[in-house]
Amino acid sequence: MIRRWMWAVLAVLVGVTACADTLHLKTGQKVSGELCGVTADSVAWCTVGGLQAKFPLADVARIEFGVDPTVVPRVSEAEWRKAIGRAQRELVSCRSARYGLILGGLAFVGGGYWLGIQGYEAGNFIIALGAVAAGLGVIAPNPRCPVQEERVKNLTRIGLDHGWLY
Repeated sequence: MIRRWMWAVLAVLVGVTACADTLHLKTGQKVSGELCGVTADSVAWCTVGGLQAKFPLADVARIEFGVDPTVVPRVSEAEWRKAIGRAQRELVSCRSARYGLILGGLAFVGGGYWLGIQGYEAGNFIIALGAVAAGLGVIAPNPRCPVQEERVKNLTRIGLDHGWLY
């Protein structure tokens, strides 16, 4: 009797873990469970024991789905679209940070020119500062945004796995 009960429990556990998803972290750690939510910067992961944990998207190497997510979606498409939209906006904002330096420099040039017309000698100094700032903004390389890029990459993979992107 006890043996039958143990075999039944073992069969249920094997069935649960066979259907479970696996979260692979960049540290090499693997977490079994199921994807149960996404935001622009983290994934909510429900473990087999019923606990829910959040992992930063920058720490996620990949998510391996036990059952095809197009058949059994893990998160709603609306939740995913909201998360990826925010992550993409953050990436664009990070990549365009140097344009603020260019625009600020040009504003200084304009302000210095106006001060020069008004007869202030400091106008030439402010023009020079603005020209240096704008020049640095022009020659500066595009900033690297590894955290934002990783978030967009992981959310894109989730969308591809669920069939929301082609």
